[in-house]
Amino acid sequence: MNPQRTNIWPTLALCTLLLGIGGATGFLLRPVILPPPSVKPQEAAVEEASSHGSTTIVEILESTMENMDLKTGKFEVRDYAQKIRIPAKIVERIPQNRRRVTSPIGGHVTEVLIAEGQAIKPGDKLFEFRITDESLAKAQIGLLELLKQIDVTRQKIDRLKPLVESGVVARKRLLDLELEQSALEQQLDANRQELVQLGMQPDGIEKLVNQKQLMQSIEIFAPNLPDGSSTSKKLDDQQYYTVESIQALEGTNQAFGASLCELTYHDDLLLEGLAYESDIEKISKANEAGWKFSAQFGEGESMESRDNLKLFKIENHVDSQSQTYPIFVEIKNEIVSKMTDDNDRDYVNWKFKPGQRAHLEFPIETWKDQIVVPLSAIAREGPETFVFLKINHTHESPEGTMHEFQKTPVKVLHTDKYYAVLARSIQLDLLENYALDQAYKLNLALKQAAGGGGGAHAGHNHAP
Repeated sequence: MNPQRTNIWPTLALCTLLLGIGGATGFLLRPVILPPPSVKPQEAAVEEASSHGSTTIVEILESTMENMDLKTGKFEVRDYAQKIRIPAKIVERIPQNRRRVTSPIGGHVTEVLIAEGQAIKPGDKLFEFRITDESLAKAQIGLLELLKQIDVTRQKIDRLKPLVESGVVARKRLLDLELEQSALEQQLDANRQELVQLGMQPDGIEKLVNQKQLMQSIEIFAPNLPDGSSTSKKLDDQQYYTVESIQALEGTNQAFGASLCELTYHDDLLLEGLAYESDIEKISKANEAGWKFSAQFGEGESMESRDNLKLFKIENHVDSQSQTYPIFVEIKNEIVSKMTDDNDRDYVNWKFKPGQRAHLEFPIETWKDQIVVPLSAIAREGPETFVFLKINHTHESPEGTMHEFQKTPVKVLHTDKYYAVLARSIQLDLLENYALDQAYKLNLALKQAAGGGGGAHAGHNHAP
């Protein structure tokens, strides 16, 4: 055996030992020497969502939704009218809404039967007068004398008729009496008209004719409704005047034509809007197209609207202070309540009152088949806008049922004071429910939940 070949084994054993010691040392020092392995972005997002919650899904307790008054519903696709909004106020129709009652005769006021603010109907009695007007007294005396002449002539005719038939008296005499009676009856009609002009009511004249006695007093009644009013051709519960003011007091003497009281009629009113010059042409075109106006009263949750209002007129002068053009829109009033006092007088509370502030809206362009949502359904964050889609399942927690909402970006085409028009996108499923309001609060709750705040929880991510 060769001695050199025998001496190589100790060397190999020593090398093997050194290599083993080096490998073990390198394995133990690997975390210090080498950096940790990289994590894929998608895996990191899942890990972060699992640790800290989703940044797009917020979980809300059912009780919290009720406290927020959060409503949900499906997207509405409809025609949307782009509108212009202008300030307005309620005004009266002049002179249709005001009636002044004047004294038809000279007389002494013996009784006032109305009170200021009282609601009265056409034909209600307002005043009682004791007649002191000589012209009315003379007209009554003239009518009574004329009635006597007619009676005498009629009696003569009745006596002559048998004599004429028997040939004792000529027929010409009877014809003369009949012509005289016809002339007297025509004069009687003229006297009746004279008494009407002097202030006597038709039933009072009939009483004078039947009883053959001079009237010592006269009653004054509320006039008929204004011509052209919506209730002037029919009887309904809104057929009321309001006593605005009373000038004639009990115990006073009133001359012919003196003002006794002033009545207002507020069933038909106008809305006066102030439009800029650039809006006038748009208003005219909208009216020619048959589009109607809308009016809003109040603000916020207490706001009320009235739609399908008709343009009455566009004024031909400019308001000197605001440099705007007055336009007028018709509006039908409404009775809110009615009460009766201890003296059996009615008082009416009208919905709309002259001087009341409002806003008028009119369409200038219509867009077909648009996604229209309430303005409170969108939330803004920097340049981006979102809605919150409701996920179709819930979770049970120790606090109660949890509802999930997905923050979804949208593109807004147009907004007004109440609505937003959204562009169609694959992210908006029109068959799904979404938060109709409180979007700002949902976005705030999502931020707080993602940061560890209370009140809501950031939901888990759903697999795509």
